[in-house]
Amino acid sequence: MDKFLRLPLDTLKLLFSNIDIRLTVSLVEAKYAKGGRGRPPFPVRSMLLALMFMRFEAIPSVRKLCRRLEKRQYAREICEFGDRTPKHNTFSLFIKRAGPETIEKLFDDFRDQAFKMGIIDPSEAIMVCTDSTFMKAYSRRGKKGGLSDRGARVGRADRRSYKLGWRAHTLVSMKALPITYIVRAANVNDKVLVKPLLRKASRLLRCHGKRISHFIADSQYYSEEVFKAIKRYGAEPVIPHSSKVKEPLINLYVTKRFRVKGEKRLVELYKRRMAVERTFKASKLELSMEKPKWRGVAKIRMHVAICLLRKSLLPKTRQTKTRRKKAEPMLGA
Repeated sequence: MDKFLRLPLDTLKLLFSNIDIRLTVSLVEAKYAKGGRGRPPFPVRSMLLALMFMRFEAIPSVRKLCRRLEKRQYAREICEFGDRTPKHNTFSLFIKRAGPETIEKLFDDFRDQAFKMGIIDPSEAIMVCTDSTFMKAYSRRGKKGGLSDRGARVGRADRRSYKLGWRAHTLVSMKALPITYIVRAANVNDKVLVKPLLRKASRLLRCHGKRISHFIADSQYYSEEVFKAIKRYGAEPVIPHSSKVKEPLINLYVTKRFRVKGEKRLVELYKRRMAVERTFKASKLELSMEKPKWRGVAKIRMHVAICLLRKSLLPKTRQTKTRRKKAEPMLGA
């Protein structure tokens, strides 16, 4: 049994053949034109599809992706390559030239399509929730030395351990679809990124005629400064405080046994915070998001973008270990 839950090959082929990534392709081609080195040796669309295929099939490295493309005809057909396939250094040069901000445009394109189709949330006022997830750095640190990720920092991996890595701070809708995200080193406090997340999300939602009605997060986001930032955007904060707080800002608190109590309405709203956990669970289970095989914040940002991209492409995908169901892909406009 496969460790990761993958899409059936016919579904993946149908999805890749119909997605509209013309805007991102044109941005990458423009970078080649301005660089004075001519067009890339392989079609930009095929290179982008190959990077998506790598994550969708949980292929751990670019070298193994190249082997899959070279030996498997179905992989070449899905990524729209001919008989000739690129080497690993070609992918490295392509990623460097394209840049993470251009690769991230893939996520932006499909997220905007999800908004236009009413998949993320058809209502004007939407509720959002936020959290962060730890990603272990691709590093070998020890007494004998070894390679390390210079941009990563030691931070909390779970409640009891600290590791070298990154954190993906993500804001999602109640349908567990990502709206925006920020990648930072693991030692950056979650509260620091509430303002930039709100700024990016509010700007995006205004473009689609929407606004944030409720901002849901766990107790680690509780602070007076965070509450002020949320209310500045006209949203209601739903963030519990610990039982030790003497003058609480909200009638919602967490007991020593991690049970949430307080006003019934707020408790019911807080239960919807599990949407962000479902997003992280899907990305980790299906795409191995927590163990990237990249180094540097630029490539980690690209990794997170492609992992979250699948949730925008296939919002209704549900797969189990015993049975695979075909998902209806979101087609390009």
